[in-house]
This record gives sequence, C-alpha cells and structure tokens, in this order.
Amino acid sequence: MSIEEPLAIEIDAREVESLMDKAAQGVLDPAAQARLVPLLKTLLWLEHTLLSTRISLAKLKRLLFGSKTEKRSCKNDDHDKTSAGNDTDQGDQAGPTPPLSSDTPPSSSTPSTDTTDDTDPPPPKGHGRRAAADYPGAETVFCAHPTQRAGDRCEGCQQGRLYRLPPLVRLRFEGQPLVEVTGYERERLRCSACGAVTVAPMPAEAGHETYAVGLKVNLAVAHYHLGLPFKRIESYQAMLGMPLPDATQWMLVEQVADSAYPIYERLKHIGANQALVYQDDTGARVLSLIKENRAEPPPSRTGMYTTVLRFEGPQAICLYFTGRQHAGENLDALLARRDPRLAPIQWMSDGLVANTPKQHQAQTIDINCLVHGRRQFVEIEDYFPRECAHVIDAIAEIYQHDKHCREEPLNPAQRLAYHQTHSKPVMDNLKVWLQQQLDDRLVEPNSRLGGAFDYLLKRWAALTRFLVETGAPLDNNIAYAARGISYIMPHP
Repeated sequence: MSIEEPLAIEIDAREVESLMDKAAQGVLDPAAQARLVPLLKTLLWLEHTLLSTRISLAKLKRLLFGSKTEKRSCKNDDHDKTSAGNDTDQGDQAGPTPPLSSDTPPSSSTPSTDTTDDTDPPPPKGHGRRAAADYPGAETVFCAHPTQRAGDRCEGCQQGRLYRLPPLVRLRFEGQPLVEVTGYERERLRCSACGAVTVAPMPAEAGHETYAVGLKVNLAVAHYHLGLPFKRIESYQAMLGMPLPDATQWMLVEQVADSAYPIYERLKHIGANQALVYQDDTGARVLSLIKENRAEPPPSRTGMYTTVLRFEGPQAICLYFTGRQHAGENLDALLARRDPRLAPIQWMSDGLVANTPKQHQAQTIDINCLVHGRRQFVEIEDYFPRECAHVIDAIAEIYQHDKHCREEPLNPAQRLAYHQTHSKPVMDNLKVWLQQQLDDRLVEPNSRLGGAFDYLLKRWAALTRFLVETGAPLDNNIAYAARGISYIMPHP
C-alpha cells in the first residue's frame, strides 16, 4: 500500500505514556484507540522516509566520491581455485632449456628439477612491473656482445661453447616536448660582382610544410583525448623555449578535423549496417550551447549530452555525438542510413525512454542491460540484504554460464542453446519469485525495493533477450567503458 504523509498531531509525552500504559494493560477504550492509530501511521511513514533518505544519501555519496567496485567479495575456496589456476604462469617466467650437447656443463651443475615446493603460490597478474612485451611501440636497439659470439668457447671454463639465449631487455624512458621545433640555417652566398644570392636547399627530411602532419595529429590527440587545453599547451611550450600560440594550435587541429570528417561520415554509414549497437549517453558542457542557454529567450531544450554508439559486426566502430540531441535521436539519424533489406539491428541500452529511436524502432531488437538491473539491488543491498542477495546471486549464475561460453569457446548459436538450457530456468525462477514477493505483500511496491522489483519485471523481455536472440549480449559495459573517454574531452 502507498504510505502517505500523515497529518500533524499535537500530543505531549504524558499522553503518550498514558496510551502506552493502557495498551500494555489491554484496556484501550475507543477514544484511546482513535488517538493511537494516527501515531502508528506516523511511525510507519517516518520509518519509510528515513530508509529512503538513507538510501538516497548513500547513492549521493557514491556519486560524489565514487564506488570502488560493485563486485561481491569472493569466497576463500574460489580464491584458492583461482590461485591454483595461476600456477601454470610460472612456466612463462622460466628461461629456455639449454640444448643437450657435449659442450654443455655437467648435469651436476644444473638446477634441480624437483617440483615439490612449499612456497606460496605466485601473486596474481598485474601485481608488479610491466614486461618488455607490454611496450610494442618502443624502439628496439640490438646490443651485440662486444667480444664474443654464439659458438665461441667460454672464456670462464674454456670447455663449453656459447649458445644464444633470449636477449635481456632493459627499458629506458626519456622525456621530450609535445612539440619540437628545428631551425634550419640555410647558407646564403652573394656574388661580389652581380649581387646574385644563392641559398642552400632544405634537406629532404625537412619536408615542405612548416607544420608537420604528425604535429597536427599530436595536438588533436592531446586536446581531445588527453583533455589538455590549448592555453596550457601554449604555456608548456613557452616554458621550453618553443612557443606555439593557442590560435595556431586551433588552426592546425581544425585541419585534422577537416581531413577526418569524410571518414567520420563513412563510419556512420558502415556502423548503421552492423548487426549490434551498444548505446549510452552522459551529460556534457559545451561553451557555445551554454551561451545560447543564457540568451533571451532561451532555447526550448537546454540540456547537453554526449552519446556513444558502439557498433559490433564485421567491423567494430565507436562514434560520439555531442549536442542537444538525446541518444535515441542520434541513433534514429544513423538508422535512417541502414539498408532496409537487413535484419533489425540488436540495440543494447539501459532502457531509458530518451534512448529509444522512436522513428526507426521497428528496425531494432531492444535489449536491456542486466548490469543496470543488478545495480538497482546493489545500491540497496545494505537495507534489504536477503531479498537483494537472492537477485544478485541469480544474476551471478547467469554470468558464470556466459563465462563458460567464452572459455569453451562456443559460437553464437551454441551460446544461445547453452543459455536456453542452463540460464533460462534460473531466470524463470527469478521472475516467479519476484512476482510472488509482490503478490504476497512481502515487498512494499512503493518502497525502493519494490521499485527495483518493478524495474526488472517491466523490462523482463528486453533483459532476457540473450535467451531468444543469437549473439545478444548480457550488458552494456562496452558502451559504459567507451563513454568514459568523453569525460575528458573538452567541447569548445
């Protein structure tokens, strides 16, 4: 039932104590009962309001300070299994086995191959320094031994022959300015008789342009991907004695945009004809649009958004749109380019109305994010632990099944069959349990827990599309990850 805000009650502590005494003795008269009922309604309303406030404050805290993770703590046995599975990584750290020959040292000097070891299991990956293989963009310089070569006799024992091992890699990191400037002093010679001036030509590596293409691309990446303002780059370059005004930077970056725009338009067409799209949007701040909002009269729509559309198919394409349009409107514009002979595109989103492509909805198969539905329960698990744990554990089982499909690996058709066999009973039971909790009045429909139940039940068909459609994903995490790039993008 709905809990409405009660009317104000004027009552003092003496009257409350009197009512409590009568209730304890079981002698409440009709007048006392009429007085007590509003007090009990007020108590229920107050408890409901305080719980909602605590949940809202907890959510606000996560928004302001962030949340470390939504994952639940692993059990000890799971951790042991994970550690045991990582034991095979030790083999990657061992060096190659020397070839057996007459030139090798005696077997007595070789390390023991006894594998019985009481040492702790190796730490998980990602615990220490990066390997040299993690730097594919690094320049490689081979350093040959100055005095010896493979096949030479060992200078130490004068018995064995040297054979090659994988090289020992040492990384060296150097700093350099974002923009480097080279001054070419071209020699000039003047004839003492006729006055003709001869100028030395530029070297071939200097090129013909004052600003290299690589510089323009670097500035575009620094500004729009790293989020560095042009003015800050200008200040940094001036400090290094190689100034580059912000107006010049803008002119150079605009040339990059002009060159990339036809590619961007082509990517729209290719993306619109892919099989799957992940969609999400977030708020944005655009200076020119903020200026419009402050004008009189203000525009009919004052919001600003950045939409990310991640298309999956033969090509993976990620497109961003920043402006006043919602995610659904941006997707509508792209679906207008879709070949009508193609099957409807699988459209993954969080289920908000603003994300719906209203003009081309018939060309889509809507899929909702299971993680987004799970989050409704993660946020209130501290207040409804039993009910939330039931839902979270059921969803965790679905992800275990999907993990199995990836590890096998199964093709999309096999994955669909596996989920239909193993995940469908889990989801069917969860739906029955959710509805039963509401029907039996075990969960207040207007509470935060009831709202979480309602969120899942209203979107059940879209949330369980992975049980019906081949290749349908479980969640929108790919779009959430891609959306993070927009947080550091400055919008002029």
